[in-house]
Amino acid sequence: MLELAAALSAGLATFAAILTVAVPAPRPEDTPPNRWLLKFGAQLWSAEASLVRSAGWPWLTPLRLAALQLAAAGAGGIFASTITGLVPLAVPAAVGGVGTVHAVVSARARSQKLMRQDAVLEAVRMLRQLLETGATNVHQAVEILGQRGPMPLRSEFRLIASATRGRRQAWSAARSRIAEPLFDMLAAAVLIQGPGGGELAPLFADLEASVSAAQEVEREARALQVQARSASSIIVALPIAFLVVLSALHSPYLDAFQKPAGEVFLLAMLAVMGCSYVWMRRLLRLPGLERVRLTDA
Repeated sequence: MLELAAALSAGLATFAAILTVAVPAPRPEDTPPNRWLLKFGAQLWSAEASLVRSAGWPWLTPLRLAALQLAAAGAGGIFASTITGLVPLAVPAAVGGVGTVHAVVSARARSQKLMRQDAVLEAVRMLRQLLETGATNVHQAVEILGQRGPMPLRSEFRLIASATRGRRQAWSAARSRIAEPLFDMLAAAVLIQGPGGGELAPLFADLEASVSAAQEVEREARALQVQARSASSIIVALPIAFLVVLSALHSPYLDAFQKPAGEVFLLAMLAVMGCSYVWMRRLLRLPGLERVRLTDA
């Protein structure tokens, strides 16, 4: 019973920092200059909120995501310490539970991002084909995209086409909702050249080639990043898996870790492994495409 209580405490303590810093961003006038912890918490909360928006699940909110991660942390910590009998293993199990929930939401966000990128490329291709016929201008082509364009962007093109006034503001609002650099390039091409469609066909042909090249490079880089991250995850997980196997076999080599000094040593080694993993993940982080900033949009 005592070990179960300790495991629960270890699992919940791992995620307690996330709940501590998961508060709305404070106003600048209320933020003391030296409160770096609150600043870090605001950045973490903003990143989680951005991830939730990118996932596109209507039921998922930042608070619900935090609750799911907390539940996964507690369940992972209790399960690991109960099965292995090693209380320090509750900490990596709790972190693994949080990472599992985060990975599921991140995978959903990446799939939505790929869908938006493909939709933007298809929209650029349709615009080029419509303008090459010479029968429509840009506004009419956008109306057609709202009816028969790529499904993820049809509603956005309908909103843009229905804006009789303030079309620049309509494009700017669409850019904010989609938040995709490739769509920024499309909006910039339309807004810079104006509504006349006579000479926009060559521009959209070049834009299609640029968007295709940028998308191909980014996806190749992401694929290499996934391979490297998978390798780093396997390297970090192997010692933990080895400890789990030894505990399942009731190996006498783990008797030293049942004592307080051994638990402290094991916890310290797990902390070193965790810091190394975070450092490797930071080195493998890709900046991605920069968004196009249009001050007049």
